[in-house]
Amino acid sequence: MADPLNINDDKSSLEKYFATEDAERLANICLNKASSFYNILTMNYYLDNLVRMWLFYHGQYNATIAGDSHRVSFMGEEGELVGLPVNHFRNIAQHMLNMITANRPTMEARAVNTDYKSLSQTYLANGILDYYMREKKLEDTIRRAVEMAIVLGAGFVRMEWNATAGELYDFDPETGEKNFEGELEFSNLSPFDVVFDGTKETWDHEWVMVRTFQNKFNLMAKYPELAEKISRMQTKNYASQYRLSVFSNDNTDDIPVYEFFHKRSEALPEGRYVMFLDDDLVLLDLPLPYRDIPVYRISAGEYMGTPYGYSPMFDIFPLQEAANSLYSTIMTNQSAFGVQNLFVPRGADLDINSLEGALNILEGNAKPEPLNLTQTPPEVFNFLQMIVQSMETISGVNSVTRGNPEASLKSGTALALVQSMSLQFISGLQQNYVKLIEDVGTSLINILKDYAKTPKTVALVGKNNRSFLKQFTGEEIGAINRVIVSVGNPLARTTAGRVQMAEQMLQMGLIRNPKEYFEVINTGNIDTMYEGDMNEILLIKKENEILMSGKPVMAELLDQHAMHIMEHRTVMADPDLRMNPELRVVVQQHIQEHIDYLRNVDPDLLMLTGQQPLQPPAPPMMPGMPMMPPGMPPMGPQGGPMGPPPPMGGPMPQMPPQAPPAPQGPVGQQGDLDALLRQPSGMPSSPQEMIRGQGNPGGDVLPNLPRPPGQFANMPVTAQDMLPQS
Repeated sequence: MADPLNINDDKSSLEKYFATEDAERLANICLNKASSFYNILTMNYYLDNLVRMWLFYHGQYNATIAGDSHRVSFMGEEGELVGLPVNHFRNIAQHMLNMITANRPTMEARAVNTDYKSLSQTYLANGILDYYMREKKLEDTIRRAVEMAIVLGAGFVRMEWNATAGELYDFDPETGEKNFEGELEFSNLSPFDVVFDGTKETWDHEWVMVRTFQNKFNLMAKYPELAEKISRMQTKNYASQYRLSVFSNDNTDDIPVYEFFHKRSEALPEGRYVMFLDDDLVLLDLPLPYRDIPVYRISAGEYMGTPYGYSPMFDIFPLQEAANSLYSTIMTNQSAFGVQNLFVPRGADLDINSLEGALNILEGNAKPEPLNLTQTPPEVFNFLQMIVQSMETISGVNSVTRGNPEASLKSGTALALVQSMSLQFISGLQQNYVKLIEDVGTSLINILKDYAKTPKTVALVGKNNRSFLKQFTGEEIGAINRVIVSVGNPLARTTAGRVQMAEQMLQMGLIRNPKEYFEVINTGNIDTMYEGDMNEILLIKKENEILMSGKPVMAELLDQHAMHIMEHRTVMADPDLRMNPELRVVVQQHIQEHIDYLRNVDPDLLMLTGQQPLQPPAPPMMPGMPMMPPGMPPMGPQGGPMGPPPPMGGPMPQMPPQAPPAPQGPVGQQGDLDALLRQPSGMPSSPQEMIRGQGNPGGDVLPNLPRPPGQFANMPVTAQDMLPQS
């Protein structure tokens, strides 16, 4: 090993960036940075605090070996003190963890464009994400990172592409070279395993160094030229000082492996990745093989102005110590004086005689008095209750969430309100949890795009939760650029909320059968409700792309014709495409096919698929045919109602010859005006005559026409009064 390098006195750091040094010198600098990093955190007791948090989380309060605290212990010079640990610390942390991770957020891949190819790739990407979460246990890795964030302030997820993992894809018998599918691998890192620049104000680092543990024999097989040096490396139970573990005398073959990541920047345009075991044992040195540093962090909170994580559990730590002390005080008192004692004055001269039936007779000069030494002052219990309530208040995990509600909370509404306050308190950690999944999901897709060159087989979940195998390469998800996470509706997290959702969807007609109803109640999943509509939209987008290329598309009998018509018309919304006559003909012909289906297909079939059939077109109006009021059947040639239209393809009925219209005189002649103002037929010649006919079958006398009063008595009343008198 090279001599230790004092990085504070290294003047060359002012002239040359340390990350651009040669591999061995860089390894030496990184190891010295790690040593300085741990020394500073030890001096300010941060690492000591993390160790105690880890011990308390596992119930090791006063023990020196793992598991010794999970029992009642007797302490003091003569064992007169009884230690009773009650682990509220872990219980509260577990409730926080379950509230965050109980319901898996839904990951949704986003594409660059909205064309058919990009949208279809999102469905494949969503299936791949679900496969890695479910089958490759990525969900468990993320959950452990959240657990570390709650207990230790921060947790990490590390991703890498292992080119020698997966199924054997190709083998060259001449050279013996083997090609594997390759596979993504995930692991957790604790705050003890990640070294970074502690002078930063936030978690935004250009470089990070991580430590993992790998089997040295696997490394020897992978790097045979360095096998001898690798075999001499100390295993982690001898070489690692800062790590989370219990005492064990088991031999292990795992050795610490250090990896240095540097993102792409002005100083390092290609980034850098160095894997080494020691400063003179470098395994890899190459540009950063990933799009970003594949180490992702989640924290419950932050030390303001620093990159170090903080957790509410840090504040609960002293309260747990106080609670243990009070529990031990009560237990010591009960243990020492739990057996009843009697007080007898000296010279009482007691004598005990036995009778049949297990009766005793006490004879003496004084009555023995029992001593009540087991009574613990109520202040102790009140203070203990106050300590537990303080722990719940600080953590945000109230008694309702822990399953021990107060007696005053009896209604379901009050209980739900109190529980919702817990969820609101930890919403910051929930947001960090969502961001972690988004970052991991996006990196997962990017790594597969870059390295999945050979077909990979994954088990996807299709309709009705049926699994099927699907092969893909990175090119098939090349359009995906981001993964977003939807936390989901909080109402769907409870059974009552899911029942309410199912009832509302049933009333709206969105649930069509009992299976969908019970699926919503049991899972809250509504994806199946619109799966058919999404497939129809994908089909329409694909047809639009074909139509825009000028190629014809055939409509089908069971298409959603109205939806197709409305979406296909958007093709002609582009002014440039509208100027192309050939394209217009192709689009209009395809839309006409959908219109013809709506007119000619069996109306019962259209109604069954939720579509409204179109009425056949009305025949053209003949000259001289009177206009009919809306809703009345058209008149036939003889004045009667027109019969049903002839069947398609049949001969059209012959219309009788129509008389030519009568010639009309020039407009403005007196005869034409008289004809226009002539009183309609059937009207009486005088007001006293009765109107008879269809409008007045009874012959009732209508009231006289009103006359203008007074000076207007001679004014005309009817149109005839306005004609010139001869």
